[in-house]
Amino acid sequence: MSEEILKPIDVMSEDELLAVITVNREKFNDEYKSKVTEELEKRGVNLEEKFRTVRMKFNLNEVEEVDISEVNERISLLKKPIDVLYFINIMNEHYAVQKNKNLFVVHHHAPKSGFKSFFLEIEESLKTSLQNFLTLNNWLPDGVEVIEHWETFEESASPDYILKLAEFMDESEIVYCVNSLQNVRFNSNNSPYAIVLPVDEVSGAEEIFDKMEQLKESLHTKLEEAESKDDVELQLNILKELESVTPEDSLVFYIKAQLLDEKGDYQNASDALIESFNIEMSNGAVDDIDDIENYLVSIIDKIDNKINSLHCLATISAFKGEVDSSAEYYEKIIKLDENDSMAHLHLGHHYYSNTEDDENVKIHFNKYLELEPKSEERDAIEEILNNL
Repeated sequence: MSEEILKPIDVMSEDELLAVITVNREKFNDEYKSKVTEELEKRGVNLEEKFRTVRMKFNLNEVEEVDISEVNERISLLKKPIDVLYFINIMNEHYAVQKNKNLFVVHHHAPKSGFKSFFLEIEESLKTSLQNFLTLNNWLPDGVEVIEHWETFEESASPDYILKLAEFMDESEIVYCVNSLQNVRFNSNNSPYAIVLPVDEVSGAEEIFDKMEQLKESLHTKLEEAESKDDVELQLNILKELESVTPEDSLVFYIKAQLLDEKGDYQNASDALIESFNIEMSNGAVDDIDDIENYLVSIIDKIDNKINSLHCLATISAFKGEVDSSAEYYEKIIKLDENDSMAHLHLGHHYYSNTEDDENVKIHFNKYLELEPKSEERDAIEEILNNL
């Protein structure tokens, strides 16, 4: 019998009792498990009822409860390697599933024992494993290799770029996992998206970058041919694919903005121009900043979603040292969306640094903290508010 038994059965919690006859069953003898079963029956615990309802979550959606009979159907929600479907059993363990082209990636997490990650090729094996997990039986399939060590292969702010890499990984039959904010297994990447590989796969995956470079060269050649034919639609299609191959090339988005403007698609033109501007800003240098500003001002009344353009104009004004103009743009944003946290943050800093209007400092900083309670700036902002 396990040395972990430190208190009588009748004072053990329901979860502790359930653990004895399920996830920790191998640690106890039949006599003890029988007594635990009797105690659960005495408390009116019906295991069949207990396992009937399952908690699950898809990507960043809210957790929902579903009948256990419906669980297998939910696997069809997995369309892209970036998708994550995860389940929580009554012992608060997590079972996350992702689907690559050739296999499923599974991440199991238990509060006490940590993570186990592995790959499954057959959907029926996954469903059997999942059902065993939810009913607290042995969920780890026989013969499966648990991947202990992973390494980040590539990371990016662009999901399209990561999915393009994943596509090449599938073609080369390289096993991988896509890491993102919605993946419970990995949460330490510097960028929102990443490809992570078992350590022994890394060297063989280097050829993927050569394939990406070849694709980029091919697309640029096709783009030049489409330009010579003055085929705008073809150019836009090629640029869309180029975005997934070279997501940090500001020129790709700038050319896209020009073409969309020619078509009169001002909303998407402004979005593409803003993306081009953001890339250049992240690299520390912006060409033609006045032209970008003038264009956004000229089309602001022609688009429905003005907030992105106003944020960009506010950033440009601040970059040029025009702090009052920047604040005016943030005020316009709040009139359109009173819950825009970044606008409140910038206005809080504006009123604190450039005016003596303590009331507006409090209004905007407090609203920001209400909207972003876990912000890294919380301590600094609270110190400002305490000193007013």
